[in-house]
Amino acid sequence: MWICLLLDDIAANGCVRNAKRAGAIVTLLLTLATATPTRGLAQQLVLTAGVDKATFFEGEPVYLLVRLQNLGTDTAWTASSDLLSPAVTLSVSRGHGKTAPVPKPVSDHFVRPSWRGEPVPPGADFQETVVLQVIMGDEWDIRSHLFPHHLSPDQYELHLDFDAHWGVPRTTPLIVEAAPIVFRIRERTPAEENEVRELEAMRRMGWDTTRAGGSPRAAGYMAALIHWVDRRLTEQPDDPFLPFLLSNGMYSVGQILWKHIQAGEIQRFDPDTSEVVSRLRLAVIERDKLSIAGAHVVQAMSARHAHQLAVLAEQLGATPAGAMARAYMERTQHEQPFKKQPPR
Repeated sequence: MWICLLLDDIAANGCVRNAKRAGAIVTLLLTLATATPTRGLAQQLVLTAGVDKATFFEGEPVYLLVRLQNLGTDTAWTASSDLLSPAVTLSVSRGHGKTAPVPKPVSDHFVRPSWRGEPVPPGADFQETVVLQVIMGDEWDIRSHLFPHHLSPDQYELHLDFDAHWGVPRTTPLIVEAAPIVFRIRERTPAEENEVRELEAMRRMGWDTTRAGGSPRAAGYMAALIHWVDRRLTEQPDDPFLPFLLSNGMYSVGQILWKHIQAGEIQRFDPDTSEVVSRLRLAVIERDKLSIAGAHVVQAMSARHAHQLAVLAEQLGATPAGAMARAYMERTQHEQPFKKQPPR
């Protein structure tokens, strides 16, 4: 669930990863203890996760929340529990069929001899959200679709195994199995079909190689995206695509558009410094503060807008979105002391 984003994180924790942030499980509660031969079972970790509902229409983003807490009195040292970690195995069955492994992406993971695992201090509450179709499903052409994977209409049952001590030196093996997770994908209604097609057409704009009036058509992708979100927020503020478009969608540009940016033909748009995008994100967070989708937008803001988390946490209160803001604040506070600790 943790990815080293800064050089000082790499120096302190001894890990290097090249992967997108991702993590997903649905409706589970498992308790585990990490231990070394000399330290004993002094800490207790609780991992929970969930989605907002049990049924989704085909193509609807499935927002999942993963939460890791240390309820013990000692710091736990574990492998990464992110779904891109080699320590995590995900398998799935459809329609009560045979369970098969999911060929999920796996992050590069290198550890230094002094690495002792990732710290999970007492009282820690680490949270992360992900759109499930980013990491699992049938692969298809991302140039024409919103997600790299497709979940066709069916009933799904997920199984997750976590090797908590994978690669952690001087520890005994500890395999944690999550309870099976079941959810359903249904067929789209005509209105939902039209919306998905509209969004996919806009997505293809970022890959358009043609020009109009001397300018690349791909240059209009971000403006079209912002216009669509602004309009939709007024017409249908509970649209499930809004949080995805204001997070993942803002950072996903087609290869053609990226080439124009690199060539200097188009100025790069930075959503994290845009006042318009900030306004839209805050509006969606307020609207969806009681859902995981709202927490997903808070997470998107956390990397570049850490100074706003305290205000968001206070304004959002005891909501999933508020909890996400507090979790990122607390995690930063927890990590600081360990950056100064020498290896044991």
